[in-house]
Amino acid sequence: MGENSQIEWTDHTFNPWMGCTNVSPGCDHCYAEALARRFGHAQWGNHPRNRTSESTWRKPIAWNAKAKAFKQEHGRRQHVFCASMADVFDNQVDPNWRLDLFVLIRECRKLDWLILTKRPQNIRNMLPADWGTGYRNVWTGHDGGGPAAF
Repeated sequence: MGENSQIEWTDHTFNPWMGCTNVSPGCDHCYAEALARRFGHAQWGNHPRNRTSESTWRKPIAWNAKAKAFKQEHGRRQHVFCASMADVFDNQVDPNWRLDLFVLIRECRKLDWLILTKRPQNIRNMLPADWGTGYRNVWTGHDGGGPAAF
């Protein structure tokens, strides 16, 4: 189990914003939507997304600063599940928020970021200009019924 997450395959979860809209059959049993409704974290559907606090945005910087000690203790890099309560490639997200996220990911190069999406068709158009063949510290995945568009 993760240090700052109850998801066994990650060490931390980081939510740059909250909220999403169901877009595919893969969304039918969305745990994030159920949690959001249960705890009132965010509204799901056609509602504004809620950017998380500056203190939340500083957490990856702290994890990155402790990367050497983590690797010595665990024998591997820290894994960060990004946007467990949202979708990075959601059309309704402010594009500047996404740019801020990629700046943070570049700053935190000692962390391995996992970004999952239900919107693979949006990936190519929403990546930062310096993406090239990808960032070495980012793992991407999708459940959109076809190959990713990047």
